[in-house]
Amino acid sequence: MSEEIVHLIQPGPYWDWQVALDLFLGGAGVGALLFAILIDVGLDGKYRRLCHTAAWLSPILVATGLVLIMIKMGRPFQAYHTYLNVNITSPLWWGGIFQPLVVVGGFIYAYLWNQPDEHTALRRKLGWALVPLTIIVGAYHGMLLSTLVAHPLWNTGPTVIAALLSFASSGIAIVMVIHLVRMKLAGRLKQQDHVATFLTDIVMVRNVLGAILVLQLGVFTLWWLDLRLGGLEAQQALNAATEAYGVPFWGLGIGVGLVLPILLGLWAIFIGEASHRRLQIWIIGCTSVLIIVGAFFFRLTLVLGGQVPVPVTSIF
Repeated sequence: MSEEIVHLIQPGPYWDWQVALDLFLGGAGVGALLFAILIDVGLDGKYRRLCHTAAWLSPILVATGLVLIMIKMGRPFQAYHTYLNVNITSPLWWGGIFQPLVVVGGFIYAYLWNQPDEHTALRRKLGWALVPLTIIVGAYHGMLLSTLVAHPLWNTGPTVIAALLSFASSGIAIVMVIHLVRMKLAGRLKQQDHVATFLTDIVMVRNVLGAILVLQLGVFTLWWLDLRLGGLEAQQALNAATEAYGVPFWGLGIGVGLVLPILLGLWAIFIGEASHRRLQIWIIGCTSVLIIVGAFFFRLTLVLGGQVPVPVTSIF
């Protein structure tokens, strides 16, 4: 006779929405900072206002996520022990060391955007110095879950890749939403010449974002196949997570956050963007919001779903 025994160590998930929000905000902040640095250097300051928005958003997002995770872990005022106890094999240690550096460096980098043009060289040098730090922090957010071998839903290669791509897309999306709000408040959306120039310049960013979304969709498919065709433990973890959080994951994380923005972008191209400027602005704002919502629910359902108890089959 076989029975299913579920061992509950605690009444609910230890890693909850605070951890998910930290991963989302920290990752989006890293994506925004890399976006500002690479666009500024690669296109020689062509998107100055957009980079300015991204530069200020980045340290605010990373700092907010860092505060949340410190509160969740307890004793936030003793975080200095992280610097006194070196553990290079721990992703948490890497995050604790380098996230504050990215926050401080990010605020200085953003401040330099408010300075005259003679500070451009200094700003770009600081940007290049911040690139490896942001990559480390981004890798930390991507690897934090995947290193926990006791959770098969997290412990897969595609999980890391999907997380990194999600950081890039959510970072760009948040920057676009805030930038459109700034344009609205400044009255620039009423200036047809300014809007036309902005939409022409932003095509490259739109194409990059679209490519990232398509890659994410492909990686999610590989992640699902990796679990579905994996060992018994992986299959049980996937089934348990799907039963508990399948609707918000596939409906919001994948459907709203990936499929719908891709379809809206293709529709905008099909109807002809040049003759529908107002509609194009609306689509940019709408798709960006959808990506942000989807990225957060992907993180939330992944964190919670990976902790769903898996039935243990025993034969007596």
